[in-house]
Amino acid sequence: MTDGESIILDSEALLEEVGALDLAEHRNVTDPQQLSDSDDVFFITRGKALIREDSVLSSKLDATQTFAEGDSIYLAAALSKRPRHWKFMLPEPLEVVAIGGDVLRKAVMTSSFLINEVIRNSVTRIFDVKQRENATFESRFLSQFRKIALRSSYGAGDCIYRIGDPAKGLYFIERGQVYLTTAKGARFAELGETDFFGETSLLTSDRRGKNIYAKTDCSVLLLDRAAFQSIIEKESALVKLVLINIIQVLEHMNRLRFDHLNSSRFHQSS
Repeated sequence: MTDGESIILDSEALLEEVGALDLAEHRNVTDPQQLSDSDDVFFITRGKALIREDSVLSSKLDATQTFAEGDSIYLAAALSKRPRHWKFMLPEPLEVVAIGGDVLRKAVMTSSFLINEVIRNSVTRIFDVKQRENATFESRFLSQFRKIALRSSYGAGDCIYRIGDPAKGLYFIERGQVYLTTAKGARFAELGETDFFGETSLLTSDRRGKNIYAKTDCSVLLLDRAAFQSIIEKESALVKLVLINIIQVLEHMNRLRFDHLNSSRFHQSS
């Protein structure tokens, strides 16, 4: 892999590969209740499902996100064994690949510690659960990558990267706090010690999709994308499919939160 290459995973190719396995079942879904009656996760191969903001966020805004071909339904809920409270609408029948939640959880648990943590961390952000310091992950990350990760220090208010910057790698917060903003400057997340960031653009694009600023003086470690790629390449197609899809679910939830934040800023300035 050269410095000019990106780490973008091909969701369509991965789903085709996983869909050919004995653990996958191809189904047609016409009733949204069929999506919440089991522990299965559904990967859409044709059709679309809609989800309204008020079913996942505590706001009064009228926003909707569309889950279409290449997206998954109830992946985060299955991985975390949470109740299936999100309310989907089906304007048309869905063709899906269904895989049992127990199969996916086992695959994730046996993946590398870094990929496992990226998936776990994405689930935490999807459900907007308050982050806690993860000493075990910190110890394993530092012991494995301290010698190859590039350390940088930033002062409070410094920009670590901006929307459109090249996606150079995965950042780990060794000390301090950072915050993320939308293109319009709305702050929507804060991260602290033992958290990491930057994985989304590594897997879905070669450019950054968010602004990251230091909230306090901080020290971060950068694991370059070539090293991250070498870890991903060792995983099974099923784990790669879970990885790219959980990132996509997080992006759907972020877009709903962006709508909420940007609308709130509009009303405040009106």
